[in-house]
Amino acid sequence: MSTYEVGAFEALEWAWNLLRVQGDVNVEDATKHIQEMLFTLGSGTQVNFRQRTGALRASPQ
Repeated sequence: MSTYEVGAFEALEWAWNLLRVQGDVNVEDATKHIQEMLFTLGSGTQVNFRQRTGALRASPQ
């Protein structure tokens, strides 16, 4: 996989885990988190999705 493909995969994995760990999926909250991430990425800030996904998995459900 290319670097772009790896980054896209990790971003999608983060979004999946965001939805999964919320238990009772609140679409509005998930939408807010994803929009904030899009803004962060759009502003040129690098994001370590692997680290963020690990944090989501470690958070209590």
